[in-house]
Amino acid sequence: MGVSDGRPEATPLRLPFIRVHLRIAFGAVGAKLYFLMVRAMTAMGERVLKRAGCLKIGLIGLIVFGGCKVPPKGTAVAQVGDSYLTREALERRIPASFAGTLSVAEKRGLVENWVEEELLYREALRQKLDRDPELSERIDRAVRQLLAGELIARLPVRDADVLQDEILAYYEARQTDFERDQPELRARHIVVKDEQAMNQAWERLRKGAFFGQLAGEVSIDLSATKGGDLGYFTEDMVHPSFWSACQNVKLGHRVRVSTELGYHIIEVLDRREAGSIRDLSDVRGEIQQRILTERRREQRAKLLTELKARMEWSMDLEKIE
Repeated sequence: MGVSDGRPEATPLRLPFIRVHLRIAFGAVGAKLYFLMVRAMTAMGERVLKRAGCLKIGLIGLIVFGGCKVPPKGTAVAQVGDSYLTREALERRIPASFAGTLSVAEKRGLVENWVEEELLYREALRQKLDRDPELSERIDRAVRQLLAGELIARLPVRDADVLQDEILAYYEARQTDFERDQPELRARHIVVKDEQAMNQAWERLRKGAFFGQLAGEVSIDLSATKGGDLGYFTEDMVHPSFWSACQNVKLGHRVRVSTELGYHIIEVLDRREAGSIRDLSDVRGEIQQRILTERRREQRAKLLTELKARMEWSMDLEKIE
């Protein structure tokens, strides 16, 4: 494909077409996965999660839903036997982190998940799996872990606000923590449905159209609202053809490529090599979360010290061989 000159304009980042490769394990770890994803959102920004509608459905599906056993007072959206799921319960039990971000299709997917889970649950009861001693022990262990985790989550965090000076000091003291383990690119793109539309957009750029403005007019990707800016991304976050097309393009130059998502005009804005240090602006949220996590760990240790002093307990580790 052809390449032409052009200088980039600064625009906010987003990568709505990233492919997310995650397998979510159903079971007692469901709630933990949700909190891990919330933490990841802070570190990575919105660009992965906003695209991963299926990921949102999977995560929320792990922690939602129980149904009511009596005819509901609200608007029932699903029923299995004497269990109901109401529209109000559906909205109420969506985690705050996802509030307002789920589409109608995603909410309908949650309802379908609830029906399927309820059907499987009833079949498990019919087969008397709830009387299996080993399974009962696993359930009990999961409940204990969930309650203990919720107790820690509800502890008041000392100094919940992290000062900017603290973030800077943390960043400067732990530079190696923020080394890139693989190359990153920053690019912006215009995505259209067919080759003819791509060539028309290319010609407009060649005649002097502003990339960001044109992206807002014709691009079919969500990044159009940000002038096509995708932010920084790694090879595993985009289509292989997209990554390959960017490799031999000079900064500020453009290339055309097609993927299953459509026809792209890509402008490469920046490159960061593996081993380079990520900018403070890119990791500020991650550092803030790390500091808060350390404070919560301190609170946990303090609580355990108090509990050990108050309750009867013992360990005889010499019996463990």
